[in-house]
Amino acid sequence: MKLRKFEGKDIPQVLEICRAMREHHRKVLHGYFKPIDENYELKSLQETLTDDDAFALVAEEGDTICGWLCAEFTSRPYLENESFCHVCELGVLPDFRRQGIAESLMKKLFEEAKNRGISEINLGVFNDNTMAYKFYQKLGFKPLEQKMKINI
Repeated sequence: MKLRKFEGKDIPQVLEICRAMREHHRKVLHGYFKPIDENYELKSLQETLTDDDAFALVAEEGDTICGWLCAEFTSRPYLENESFCHVCELGVLPDFRRQGIAESLMKKLFEEAKNRGISEINLGVFNDNTMAYKFYQKLGFKPLEQKMKINI
């Protein structure tokens, strides 16, 4: 497996990963998300290519892009630790899961953050996505805040 920077030519295969991620989330979260809007996702992926704050990687196995990570390096002046990295998306195609791909992508992000002098990485994970929740805990992530909702 090879990790490299996300490029424009990768968009069709990364879109497949996004589609698989969306369907996984729809299943795990019992329809919380709509089916994927490919035009919206395509626009978002294209914007990632030109966003100076974005850090995006793909994992390749042969000619297949099997994993994808997109993160943003940003700052909030009202926080004690102003500069941080936020993981926007992390996904691996179903046939390639549990092979260390997501962990390799995250470790590469950790390296990049350290090289930039960033000491905090955060992300969002749904409580019902227990597989992802346990994965992030294994990497050392700890709960920070809890979002709540009510359907009325």
